[in-house]
Amino acid sequence: MNVGLFSAASALNSNQIWLESASENLAGQSIPGFKKTQMVVGAKVEGEIPREYRDVANEGPTSYLFPISEAGFNFSQGDLKKTEVKTDFALEGRGFFVIQTPSGEDAFTRDGEFKFSADGQLVNKEGFPVLGEGGPIVANPLNNAKIIAEADGTIRQGQQILGKLRVVDFPDLGNLQPYSGGLFKPKEGGGGPVEIPETRVRQGYLESANVSTVKEMAGLILALRNYEANQKVIQNTDDKLGKAIQTLGESAS
Repeated sequence: MNVGLFSAASALNSNQIWLESASENLAGQSIPGFKKTQMVVGAKVEGEIPREYRDVANEGPTSYLFPISEAGFNFSQGDLKKTEVKTDFALEGRGFFVIQTPSGEDAFTRDGEFKFSADGQLVNKEGFPVLGEGGPIVANPLNNAKIIAEADGTIRQGQQILGKLRVVDFPDLGNLQPYSGGLFKPKEGGGGPVEIPETRVRQGYLESANVSTVKEMAGLILALRNYEANQKVIQNTDDKLGKAIQTLGESAS
């Protein structure tokens, strides 16, 4: 096996993941509560270096490594932006709002851009119910009293308590996977949510995406250059192999 060729191909794959991650981050920078993905880079032992190629005198490595990488979510909090919209909510601290999907399952999000539906139910942008500790939160459409949310998530319509926003967290955020529309669900066997009463709910605010446009653009350019460099390595290696085969063929004839 040509180690250089396969190593360059592995690096090419890593840079492809980097390019896709940076592109997705830039595309999601305007979405409230959006969580960026970032590269997790490592190396994997793929085989032993033949004895004749080892640097025995300097006790060099006896195995070769290939780069490996994957994109993981960064759940750090974004800046809170004031909107003055009474159905916009942001979490100050860890945790997620709980959304009920059409299948009846719970999904989790940091995007608190909610609204009341025609029948008075608090829903997200996709029309899925936002869950309180006692189930969906429903207001009286005929009541003109102001909607007020307290720091603990309790929502009132005038003097009437509509419910308390359910805010949960996960001991291991690495067990979350994307569902749709900024929603997350735990991986199978990844463990369920836990309640976190210490997180504050801010009414009239939205959490901005935790994306730096400048950093993502710089990363996009760097990933593209690295991708092109590894393409050249593969092309050069392929040319050398072609010349070697041609030379061997000529010497044998």
